[in-house]
Amino acid sequence: MRRKMCAAAGAAAAVALLAGCGGQAATGDGDSPYNGSEIEGAFTLPSTEFTDNKGEPYELKADSAGTYTAVFIGFTNCPDICPTTMADMSQAAGMLDEAERDQFRTVFITADPERDDPELLDMWLGSFDPSFVGLTTDLEKTDATAEELGISVSRPEDRSGDYQVDHGGQTLLFDPEGDSKVMWSYGTEPEKIAEDLETVIGEDA
Repeated sequence: MRRKMCAAAGAAAAVALLAGCGGQAATGDGDSPYNGSEIEGAFTLPSTEFTDNKGEPYELKADSAGTYTAVFIGFTNCPDICPTTMADMSQAAGMLDEAERDQFRTVFITADPERDDPELLDMWLGSFDPSFVGLTTDLEKTDATAEELGISVSRPEDRSGDYQVDHGGQTLLFDPEGDSKVMWSYGTEPEKIAEDLETVIGEDA
């Protein structure tokens, strides 16, 4: 997949942070408690209605309430960024203790809803972690959600054959109220993600 321009939306501080969403892993500055980039309050989970990988309705903000939610936008036919990121998130979740895992979930929103139906999402995500939630909706809602989260998505006009979807490589972590906390760019090591999750969850303990 050819990538990757991260669209900046929201606070001016987030614009600078999202500029680092290419292939290099971003780390927090010396004043940040996180390995990732601190984006507290820069984005809010939108109330978009999706269908999840079990074929059930899923309203992004309402159904994520009460948990720390990592959101990634990609597609199952992605050759590199998406499977690597899902594997990293699975490893990171596995480093948490049981109480921390109970407060955390990973949500994968497909940027390719024309091909990624719930059944395919369920099978693909299940190969990484059965607890992962996959979401699909129409193109208009998908793109509006991506824009609200400052994540770029671009598809070719001709979507016949084995086409690719360009998308931002960042994963955003939201608190139980649906406000953004931390951004990890592609390539952030699972250990560093797990450390950030422990920090964020511990802050509110």
